[in-house]
Amino acid sequence: MKWLVLLAGCGLGDGSCVEEVIATYIALDKYHCDYLPIAENILVSSIDHVTEQRGEKRSVLVESARLGRGRIRNIRDITLDDFDALLIPGGIGLLVNYRDSDIIKDCVKHFVNQKKAIGTMCAGIDFLRGILGVHLLEEEAAKVEATSCCSDSKSRIFYTPAFRKTQSCYDVMLGVDAMVQAMMES
Repeated sequence: MKWLVLLAGCGLGDGSCVEEVIATYIALDKYHCDYLPIAENILVSSIDHVTEQRGEKRSVLVESARLGRGRIRNIRDITLDDFDALLIPGGIGLLVNYRDSDIIKDCVKHFVNQKKAIGTMCAGIDFLRGILGVHLLEEEAAKVEATSCCSDSKSRIFYTPAFRKTQSCYDVMLGVDAMVQAMMES
């Protein structure tokens, strides 16, 4: 399987949650998955993570490259048909930076329409609900623990709550691992 990892910058407040991205990479590496981090090249306001004040405008692609392990690509430069699954780490930047992005919404819809697996964590479920419907995995998400995942087998959408239900990086890693494994088996 070839996987895409959608990044939205670097840092919980204005990008992707760093810990969730790292847990994603660890799980994908554990299962010897071929993956590519991607982001859109758009300018957005940054957040000073010490003061929580808005800062200068920065490129989501450039900021995502901090987490991209040297392999980051602009979403506009890839062919979605070349990939089998999409992983979306959480972070407030996902909701803010990609709120009006048609290419990111089209990416999600492509995976749904092709019945390809999509996995997300934490704020990623809110992002998907904004595109696919507000009740997506609503009951399942309320019950699932941080070390596990839930899914909608019909749409092949998977979710682990990550930091919504724990403050433990280890528990988040276990939940992401469980989700990646479930996606591989779906």
